[in-house]
Amino acid sequence: MGKVKLKYFSRIREAIGKPSELLEIKSNNLLDLIEELQSMGEQYSVLKGRDFVVYSAVDQNMVTDLKTSIEGATEIAFFPPMTGG
Repeated sequence: MGKVKLKYFSRIREAIGKPSELLEIKSNNLLDLIEELQSMGEQYSVLKGRDFVVYSAVDQNMVTDLKTSIEGATEIAFFPPMTGG
């Protein structure tokens, strides 16, 4: 597919150990990307959302369907639910 900037926030950033990375990926949708990342190391298992919900955004647009195409995307973000005040 090409190079994509991946951004991680909050607990996900802490588990993966970095705020972002630029990777050459092969995946065409979010579900395949998560599986591809998990094959790179245990730290990416946080993206499965076993302990909390994981939200995703593709080029700063929220995505709810993990089968959403990421072809042509330049940025993909993963983050847990957040609150603020």
